[in-house]
Amino acid sequence: MKIAVLIRNFDINAGGAERYCVELTKRLSKIHEVHVFSQHAHQQPSDIVFHRIPQWFKKPRYINQWLFSYLTKRATRNKFNIVHSHDMVTHANIHTLHVPCFRTKWSQATGLNKVLRWILTVISARKLAYLHLENKQMQVLENKHFISVSEYLSKNLVLNYPKLIHHIIIAYPGANQSQQFTGNSSLPKVKEKLGLNDKNFLLLFVANDLNKKGMPTILQALNILNNKHIHVAIAGNGKRNENQIPGVLQKNIHFLGVVKNMTHLYHGADALIHPTLVDTYGMSILEAMSAKLPVIVSNKNYCGFSEHLNNNQALILQDPKDPIELSEKINKLLLNQSLRDSLAENGYKKSQAITWENTVQKTLLAYNTIHKTKKLKI
Repeated sequence: MKIAVLIRNFDINAGGAERYCVELTKRLSKIHEVHVFSQHAHQQPSDIVFHRIPQWFKKPRYINQWLFSYLTKRATRNKFNIVHSHDMVTHANIHTLHVPCFRTKWSQATGLNKVLRWILTVISARKLAYLHLENKQMQVLENKHFISVSEYLSKNLVLNYPKLIHHIIIAYPGANQSQQFTGNSSLPKVKEKLGLNDKNFLLLFVANDLNKKGMPTILQALNILNNKHIHVAIAGNGKRNENQIPGVLQKNIHFLGVVKNMTHLYHGADALIHPTLVDTYGMSILEAMSAKLPVIVSNKNYCGFSEHLNNNQALILQDPKDPIELSEKINKLLLNQSLRDSLAENGYKKSQAITWENTVQKTLLAYNTIHKTKKLKI
């Protein structure tokens, strides 16, 4: 088949949705003819045809979103067997959805709050634009199908758009082979690069939106522990000056910026910490487990990946906003090597069953469902 893939930023390091798109698209290109339509393409494998969609406006973002939808519709109309979008557009056959619905803020509000939200929406061009675009995207049509990346997200989608219930499947992300455990002692020593030694306990925190992923709770937990040997390495685009880090913790928090190859971090840290408040999946958890790194993570009400997990595979936070609970779990890992080893081994075994090959097969199932329906009219 001839496939068009739509995403504004085709960049494996830009975020979870972008990474998912890049990893899946590279594998699909081995099977079908794949064309990518994007505004920015930082990786361009030779077996994929790239088409640049102009970005005339960076801000306001909602105008750029509308233009991307309009321009990709014009560029792909009647030219492809399948148009597969990882972005908010109106016209694709396959929509892989990565984030909760924009409508959620309104559907979860009650009473006076709901009335106020709708009044504020009517006077906001941005909110009206996103709601209208999302409503068009979520229309159930004969030649249209939806893919969610987790049960957590599927529940949100069906809550906001009940008609999707029989038109949606789940295709989880997978783990890269390059990030799976190899025991390679030649990997860079992360602790040495940070000026630490084996007496230090290094927690890895992977996040772009630091507040949503739990940075305030981490800082409070470290204050409670009051242990100078516990350090946190932060991988992502968060900046030190964006967070109020207490002076006593300044030397224990290390901002690494965006890291293109996470392998050495997963192998060089002592544990991954992920007290997220909202995460439709959480690919860093899977990647950490595939590198035999023990994990502390929020429960399934906050993090989609936790739907896969039990207490033998990770330390699961009942309340990721509770710094006392988080400090206790950090201390458990710090003091108990056998617990770290057990979680690492069980997590690793779990990660081996969650592969990109499964993601590809689920996606092809959706393709075939559409392809057999009728001749597509994009």
